Amino acid sequence: MSTKTVADNQSQALQSKLNAAIASRVSLEEDFEAQSSMLIEFINKLSQVSKGINVKLDNRFAQLRGLLTKSVPISDIELKINEIAKLLQINTETNEQNIVHLFKQFNEAGQNLQKANGLPNDVRRKLRGLLGETQSTKDSLAQYIPRLSQLLEFYNIALHSKADMPNNGLLTAIQQPAQANIAAEDKSSAVNSALIEQISSCLDKLHLSTQHTKELLAINKKLLKDTTNDDVLQHFIEIFDVIVADLQSERDSAKSFLNTLSETLTTVQDAVKKTLSTCKKAQNTNNEINEKLQEQLLDMTATVKEAISLDQVKVDINGKLSNIAKTLVKKTKFELKNQQALSNQLSEMAKKVENLEEQSQQFEEKLAEQQRKSMQDALTKLSNRAAFDQYFTQSMVRFHHKPFDLALAVVDIDDFKKINDTYGHTAGDKTLQVIANTIQKKVSKDTFVARYGGEEFVLIYANQKEAEFIKELNLVNKSIARLPFKFKNNKVSITLSIGATHITKKDNIHTAFERADEAMYKAKAQGKNQVIYL
Repeated sequence: MSTKTVADNQSQALQSKLNAAIASRVSLEEDFEAQSSMLIEFINKLSQVSKGINVKLDNRFAQLRGLLTKSVPISDIELKINEIAKLLQINTETNEQNIVHLFKQFNEAGQNLQKANGLPNDVRRKLRGLLGETQSTKDSLAQYIPRLSQLLEFYNIALHSKADMPNNGLLTAIQQPAQANIAAEDKSSAVNSALIEQISSCLDKLHLSTQHTKELLAINKKLLKDTTNDDVLQHFIEIFDVIVADLQSERDSAKSFLNTLSETLTTVQDAVKKTLSTCKKAQNTNNEINEKLQEQLLDMTATVKEAISLDQVKVDINGKLSNIAKTLVKKTKFELKNQQALSNQLSEMAKKVENLEEQSQQFEEKLAEQQRKSMQDALTKLSNRAAFDQYFTQSMVRFHHKPFDLALAVVDIDDFKKINDTYGHTAGDKTLQVIANTIQKKVSKDTFVARYGGEEFVLIYANQKEAEFIKELNLVNKSIARLPFKFKNNKVSITLSIGATHITKKDNIHTAFERADEAMYKAKAQGKNQVIYL
């Protein structure tokens, strides 16, 4: 009887070890599930980062994010990842086809222009050089932009040449007085200042990388000093080259990120498949060992119950305990080996994910910086018109949802054109920077300040009554008037004309701005250097 009790105790001990082994296995599976959840969360975040590069790609990523939020089979996720990989490949192939198509059209257009009559010799020579540069296809569509610009310029010259041709033909044109030719040349070589001013203003709104922005500003300063159309044309071409270079840089950066994303997703997909396969095999093997242990325990229990004598129990129990011990040793070794294999796979996967996460963070920071720059005026570092439109629209929505004191001011620098004409555009730029900085310092802390365009600024106030509002605007105006501007040893006093208004329930963004703008023009009409409130 004592021996049977010992056998029961040993059986219970073995059962406890088996339960502990099963609990250990469950813990391992929970750890793996946690690692898988972290990986899925990262893939979800990564798909959000690449949003906006391609519409179809965005849709597939959105579908992938939807699958990741549900308990779907890995085969469905694998199918969606394969679709994304195919889209990336198709996008590359389409781009290559577009390049070939553009190459053919470009050369056909250039060859047709060569056949045109009356094309000036210097233009014909430059056209030959341009076509010589495009004997083979370029690496990207962006590389054709400056060349297309040149080709369009040649077509424009050809059209003007035909329009200027007299009815009696080329002979009559040659026999015209030399004075008329000189006058025509002088007229054609006159620089269109208004056009250059407009282009210069547009360049201020461009948001490129730091290096390309510096190059663009340098070219812009040269453009404002140009005296001949040839110089203007040359600087236009340089501007296009800088813009194209920046576009190419951004394109290369996005392409590199997408390639890395595609490769890493493929690697992660393979790793997940391998890990799941390993887990499945390990689970099957573990189940087989557990079933074998269970059978051995039941067999030993039956032997104890059916034994006739203690001696028979000892013989049977010893043999069966030996088999159970071997099975447990085998189970322990298998679990350790499987656990180590899973640990190695997860560690390798974690390293790859960590590396990609660093690249993703850099890409996110770059996108955030670009977003910030797209809402900032390059010259004054204030918010730009796009930022104003967004902020004012949001403020109007809040106002109509729950009314509060919302006010708008339009600020214009008096006689700013005289400063540009008298002292140059560099002086004008410095003036804008100083005034922008002063306005920013003098207004209330929560006031939104933006450069609307040219020499015009806009201010948005919240929760400020009419009297306080007008008082602060007058303080801003006096602060600007006291600034010690000095150009070419001449002291210059600069003032502002300010139009102000509060938003009413009947207003929309257009009526409110028009009323503030009307008040600003009224301030100018009444002598400038003042604040008018409507």
